[in-house]
Amino acid sequence: MTNDTLSRNFKALSHPRRSMIFRLLAKRPAAGDSFDRLKQATRLHRSSLIHHLREMERCGLIRRHRRGAEVAYRLTPAELTAALGEASDSVQIARHIPRKAA
Repeated sequence: MTNDTLSRNFKALSHPRRSMIFRLLAKRPAAGDSFDRLKQATRLHRSSLIHHLREMERCGLIRRHRRGAEVAYRLTPAELTAALGEASDSVQIARHIPRKAA
């Protein structure tokens, strides 16, 4: 995973509204949620919700798909799982580096 990919994933989730959307989608990982349902649950204006969904889609955290006449969104956890794995590995390495005496 590149530094850009890692930072893009964490940056996408660093916004409180995108974290809220992520949590809503995590409650229904297999089915996802429709745009209308997300709009109702988040109480965001249409344009604001579209912006946040596009940012999350750009970095690979979610995927858009059609369900009949409606558009639905679903988490795609592979990107986030890889980013979390990288972060966890870095933390484990850092924990084993001796600290310098002050």
